Amino acid sequence: MTAKRVLPVQNENQTILIISDDVDMTRIWKSLFEQRNCSVISESNAKDGVLTSRLISPSLIILDLDLPNEKRLNLCRDLRATTNGALLLLNSGYKSIDVLEYHRAGVDEAIISDISPMALLVKSLAWLARQDWIVPRRHPAQMWA
Repeated sequence: MTAKRVLPVQNENQTILIISDDVDMTRIWKSLFEQRNCSVISESNAKDGVLTSRLISPSLIILDLDLPNEKRLNLCRDLRATTNGALLLLNSGYKSIDVLEYHRAGVDEAIISDISPMALLVKSLAWLARQDWIVPRRHPAQMWA
């Protein structure tokens, strides 16, 4: 008799923050995550994204803003300071990035932005699973002074 591996299907405690200026893709991603019982909040600019992340300390952040390299690095550092959740950076295929520099800035994975919505969902759920099942969840970052 083979043992079956049972994976939880509920993600009720998972809060996803999508920071993107692409309204159509944000709508698609939001729908896919909500179908998996995740709470989804979206912001369309860096400033609001950081403020929201400070307030909710999300389990996962998807960052898809076309910014100059240094501004994007600073944004990644600012977001990392707000949460222990996974930070996924979508990067345009035509822009080369220094993956090590982004990793140092707190990015968990850099992904080419023309990834299919379903593939991004699968990658995101894998990061959420890694946080909850493999590595005990760290305490949320506290940003209150």
